[in-house]
Formats: sequence, C-alpha cells, structure tokens
Amino acid sequence: MSELRYPNESPDYRKARDELLEEEKALVEKVKAVAEKRRRLPTGGRLKEDYSFQWANDGKLGKSVRLSELFGDKKSLLLYNFMYGPGWDNPCLSCTSLMDGFDRTAYQVTQDAAFCGIAKASAEQINTWAQARGWTQIPLVSGFGTTYQADYKCQGENDDMQFPVLHVFKKHDDEICHFWGTELQGNHVDTVWPYWNLMDFTPEGRPDRMTPPQNFRSEFLEKHFLNQ
Repeated sequence: MSELRYPNESPDYRKARDELLEEEKALVEKVKAVAEKRRRLPTGGRLKEDYSFQWANDGKLGKSVRLSELFGDKKSLLLYNFMYGPGWDNPCLSCTSLMDGFDRTAYQVTQDAAFCGIAKASAEQINTWAQARGWTQIPLVSGFGTTYQADYKCQGENDDMQFPVLHVFKKHDDEICHFWGTELQGNHVDTVWPYWNLMDFTPEGRPDRMTPPQNFRSEFLEKHFLNQ
C-alpha cells in the first residue's frame, strides 16, 4: 500500500484507493495515447468555402468576418457549434453549460490556438444571450445565412435543427483544411465539460438527468430533442 494516509481511514479504504489509483493512471495514459493518435491524422479535406459569418460580440456586432480571419495569427482554429437556432426561445442547456466553461478558459486557449463559438441564431440573438450569461472572453459569430452548419454536419433538415459539434481546422501550407470533428453521440466533448467531470468525483456520481441544472428553460429543446 502507498504511504499516503488521510485521518481515520481504514486499511480497506487504502487498499481500494490504491487499486483505483492504478486505473486512474491508466486512464490518463489512454487519454494521452488517443490525443497522440489524433495528432497523427492525415490532412483532412480542404475547407469547402471561406464562409462569411457575422460577429456576435459587443463592439463589432453584425460586422462580417471570414472563417479564415478567425485564425488570427494562429495555425489552428477550434470552432464549437452550440445548439441555438434562429427560431429557438433559449439555447440548449448543455451547450450553455459548455460555453460557460469555454468562455472562462478562452484566454488560456487563445495563447496557442484560435477558439470561437458559433450558432445558427442571429448575431443579435447570440449577443443578447452572451450578455445574459456573462460571456466576455470567447469570440462569438453567427452562421445565419451561410451553409457552414449544413456542410459540416452541425444541423439537420433545417436551420433550427442544430447539433453540438466541435470542429478543428488547420492552416496547411496556403490552404485551410479540416483537421477533426466530434463524431460521438451524447457526451461528445465530455473530457472538457466541468460539470459532469466534477460530479464524477462525488460519491453520488453524475445525476440521472439529460441536461445540467440551469436557471432557464428551452422550450424548443424540450419539444424537439428531449421529448423524442
């Protein structure tokens, strides 16, 4: 058994904890191995078109910006599509939970890679929601009027049937190419989701609910996604 001890713990606890520690180490190594394999992916498809989005941040609301411009001086761009269509009352609860975290970590991420949130809702809708949530760090754009979400599998049969998808694009020589996109169903970016991962550390574990607790409802989400 390890030398580490906490007050009043039993030998049975320490034995079980040491066994769990070995599995935790293996999990970390597995995550690193998958990330390494991801980095070795062949070059993906060339960007279909240099989409013209609209800024949804204060100070430049409604101004046009090309996808290529979102890179700034970086070689990689993470672009997260959160579920918020032009006909939605409020965005997805889970996507909002993710975006809450993304906004707070955007400063660190953007030291090394470009990072942006996108939705199909109008720039004005996104900006209003960002103000309500206190999102101030992550760049935000609207894909309304473009085919980006349809081309990159972020939506279904219409603009309101949005899906949560994280895409990564890479500047390759003089071209922009697709590098990677989430293709898992459900917890597709689970490893970067603070809420569920923190609950995993508790004795109760993840609550048996489809979405994280929020102080708002999304009637569109409930009607078209959660009640299917």
